[in-house]
Amino acid sequence: MKVPMKSILVITPDKAVSQAIGAALGGDPAIKLDTKSSTLTQLNGQAVKFAQEHDFIIFDTDPGNEADIHAIEALAQNRRDGTILLALASGDISLADARKLTRAGVDEVLPYPITGAELTEQLERLGKKAVPETRSAPGRIGRVIAVAQARGGSGATTVALNLADALTGKSGFLHKADKHSVALVDFDLQFGTIGSALDLEEQDALLKLAQDGTVPDLRFLEQTMTKLPGGLNVLPAPSKFAPVDALRNDQVAAILDLLRQTNDYVVVDLPRALVSWVEPVIEEADELLIVTDLTVPSVRHARRLMDFFKTVNIGLTVTIVVNREGRPLMRTSVQKEAAAALDSKLEFWLPADDKAARAAVDQGKPLFSVASRSPLTKAIGQLAKAITKALPAAARVGAAK
Repeated sequence: MKVPMKSILVITPDKAVSQAIGAALGGDPAIKLDTKSSTLTQLNGQAVKFAQEHDFIIFDTDPGNEADIHAIEALAQNRRDGTILLALASGDISLADARKLTRAGVDEVLPYPITGAELTEQLERLGKKAVPETRSAPGRIGRVIAVAQARGGSGATTVALNLADALTGKSGFLHKADKHSVALVDFDLQFGTIGSALDLEEQDALLKLAQDGTVPDLRFLEQTMTKLPGGLNVLPAPSKFAPVDALRNDQVAAILDLLRQTNDYVVVDLPRALVSWVEPVIEEADELLIVTDLTVPSVRHARRLMDFFKTVNIGLTVTIVVNREGRPLMRTSVQKEAAAALDSKLEFWLPADDKAARAAVDQGKPLFSVASRSPLTKAIGQLAKAITKALPAAARVGAAK
């Protein structure tokens, strides 16, 4: 393993589970592996004590068991800095149950059964996320939300821009919400339009970074990101044409690590092309939004994207956002078939509002600043509200301990 793990505790009443994990990890001399043949609730207060003594705690849980949820909340509130909580769940766990676990404080939901290679890969990735080498603000690790498009013209950039704006905690969006610092990154190097949509000055910082081959630092971000009123920080795509594979994995990973240290949320607008440097974005992501319509080609491509990204981050939470279509009162057979194909409840629907969207672009402002009462603005606000509930700002969680 590339990242040394000091101590891992496995809590499960299932001997087959503990034996499988032991077989996968027990041969590594850098790992101290302990197991407890028990459930979280059966351990009572001992589980909180363990949260102070281990770097990783892996446990079986039932999202429908309120006692388990309370035990997870106690673990999350009392763990030492850097301790990662991993919940084992069946591969068909619902999005609602996965969110319930993350709200309770779980850092990652891992599907079970899981191979040894997959488990060690996830522990390595989470170990890097827990203690980034370039950390400058101890205890602050922002949440990463990646936004992908099922097809060109799906409106993913509009969703990413206005979701990032909503996550800052504007009144009218999030009821009694905290104010958040949010970074918005346009990684669509060839066709990114976030800079022009916000009427920002043209700049080619990402292109220069790619040409120089350097790994960015905080000074680079401070000099290149545009700070907007209200807590939104923007890193636009280059104004000049750049090869889609111009960036390296380590450069992208460094940008995300630095932004996570200085922001509560990081929203990344992904390119349509699946280039190699997208991998660190998906590895770091706490949630992936796939923006689509419900035409057959779009649904099929959205499904392929889901499956592909899951091979990079098997515990990734994927949320489908249906764009340019209002939430139906009664779902049609086509909508039901799309939900089944995507294995999603299709909770988030963004109605078409071309007039408001056009006005926002023409004025170079987010939707909220131009049409706060627009149905589209309100729907994106509800999406932001759901994300902040499922993924509380890590800085706020740390401050509450």
